[in-house]
Amino acid sequence: MSLASLDQRRRAARRRLALLAAGVLVAGAGITAFFVLGSDGSGSGDGRREAAPSASAPVAIPSGGSNTPTLLPKAKEVKEGVPVGYPHTLEGAISAAAHYTDANDLFTPDAAERQARVIAEPNMLGMIGSYARMSAQEARKSRGLPENGESDTANFYANQSRAYVIDSAEPDKVTVWLLVDSTISVKGVSENATAVRGAIMIWADGDWKMSFDTLTGLPDKKPSPETPGSAKAVEAGWRGLSYEK
Repeated sequence: MSLASLDQRRRAARRRLALLAAGVLVAGAGITAFFVLGSDGSGSGDGRREAAPSASAPVAIPSGGSNTPTLLPKAKEVKEGVPVGYPHTLEGAISAAAHYTDANDLFTPDAAERQARVIAEPNMLGMIGSYARMSAQEARKSRGLPENGESDTANFYANQSRAYVIDSAEPDKVTVWLLVDSTISVKGVSENATAVRGAIMIWADGDWKMSFDTLTGLPDKKPSPETPGSAKAVEAGWRGLSYEK
C-alpha cells in the first residue's frame, strides 16, 4: 500500500471516529452509548489492518435467558488498571469484554488512551487509542467539565456488567452484548442508568482483544436494556454473569 493511500485511510478513519465520538453519550440518559477502549502504551500501531483469524467451526451458543449466573474466568494479571489474560474459550471472551467495560476510566482521557492500547487488537492500537481519548474528552465536555482532567470522588464514571447475550461465536471471534449498570457523578451529583454495550472480541497475541470492528461493525439488532435479574431480562435472552474470584 502506498503512503498516500494509507494516509487517506487514516484521514477517513479519523472522520468516522470523530462522528462516533460526537454521539458517544445517549441523550437524556447521560451514559456512554459505546465502549471506550484502553492501553499500556507499548507501541502506537500504524493503522494497518490484519485479517481477523479464520474460524474453523461455529461455537455452541447458550440459548435463552437465565438468572443463574455464568461464572466467568478471572484474568491472570492487571495492566494499566485493566484485567488481562483470559482462556481461549467462549467464557474467556465474555469475561474479557465484561472486565474491559468495567475498567473504563471515561473521565480520565490519558488513562482511557493507555487502557485502549492494552485491549485493542494488534496494529490498531494507535487508532483505537485515539478514539478512546476523543471519547473521554467528549464525555467530559458534554457534562460541563474541562476537556482534560482526571476522575475523582466528585467526578467519575463507573460500570458494572450484569448480564450478557452472545450474538455470534467462532473459535477466534465472538460478538457479545452486555447489560451494564452505570453511575455518572459530576460535581458530586450522580445518576444511574442501565444500557446495552456491544463488543467484538478476537483472539490475538495469546489473549482476547477488542476488535476495531466494535467501533463500526456491531449488528444493528441488539437486546433490549431490561432491568438486570428481572423476568423481562430473562425473556429478552439476558444471562446473568459473575466473576471467578
